[in-house]
Amino acid sequence: MRVLILAPVGRDARLLADTVEALEIETACCDNAEALITMVEEGAGAAIVAEEALHSSHILLLAKWLESQPPWSDLPFVILSSGGGATPATKARAQRLRTLGNATLLERPVRPETVQSSVRAALRARMRQYEMRSRQEALIRANADLEQFAHSASHDLREPIRSIAIYSELLSMHYGKVLDQRGNEHLNLVRSAAIRMDTLVNDLLSYAHAASIPERPPEPASAKGPLEAALKNLAAAIQESGSCISAGDMPLVRMLPSHLQQLFQNLIGNAIKYRREEKLQVRVAAAKADGHWVFSVEDNGIGIPAEYHEMVFGIFKRLHSGQSYSGTGMGLAICQRIVEQYGGRIWVESEPGRGSIFRFTIRE
Repeated sequence: MRVLILAPVGRDARLLADTVEALEIETACCDNAEALITMVEEGAGAAIVAEEALHSSHILLLAKWLESQPPWSDLPFVILSSGGGATPATKARAQRLRTLGNATLLERPVRPETVQSSVRAALRARMRQYEMRSRQEALIRANADLEQFAHSASHDLREPIRSIAIYSELLSMHYGKVLDQRGNEHLNLVRSAAIRMDTLVNDLLSYAHAASIPERPPEPASAKGPLEAALKNLAAAIQESGSCISAGDMPLVRMLPSHLQQLFQNLIGNAIKYRREEKLQVRVAAAKADGHWVFSVEDNGIGIPAEYHEMVFGIFKRLHSGQSYSGTGMGLAICQRIVEQYGGRIWVESEPGRGSIFRFTIRE
């Protein structure tokens, strides 16, 4: 949390250092702009810089360094500007200084109390940035622990679940004729419960995986591949239901293909599941709006009442019984978690009997 000082004119640097050190804050004076850039890279809470000490090339180097920092980091600069009226030169210099981002301009002559107040505010802002980093790191660790737990739990649970399913099937095959109707019904219930539990474990694992996104946005990749992969996985359901799936041109997006595939697969799979008697028509499209790509999955299915438009994205939220429609109620919750991890949002526009349009956004 030291404060770097670059003020090479006369005794300015020493006076500024004395003013800041009166607050019991560590300072370090820089002989020139190159030294400032070096010391900034070593770590600092804030920097006080005399305007005339920074040439355009130095500002450009500092701006590039700031761009290379993690999202949480935004080093505060206190710039001591020249006094007097505004001129084209001072306006141009102020414009260049804005590229430093978190910069406060103080017009000279400046009172020591003003310098101290600005430094305290800058260091408080810097401390909040470090606190944010700590929270982010704790959240990353918690997500990693959750994912590891989901992996372990799913592996440990799958074996007994599969054993129950397999042995109930063997009982039915070898002893089904010995059992009465009620006994066979019980076996079928056991087998169905095991299958549903296996599906639930898989969905919980997918929900945990939805939080696993890279710290930096992925390189742009075509959404066409994930859509085709999703349709391939749904091929049997599409053929069995006689559904017609169409799609427009797919753009380049910054999302992991596996996550985008899961979005398409869950949304199109839901459309197939909640179809009406008439032939299902599903249209997938994308359009650009306000710096985002807005994807839509539109169907002519049974629709969703307005009062449930938000509830459907909750974990284990189902509008229909398991007897009417299979599933765990996790599909849309997984979609929402993926989209929000990438800074987007997802919503539904729907009316009962008139189909649904699910939309989600991805940054360009």
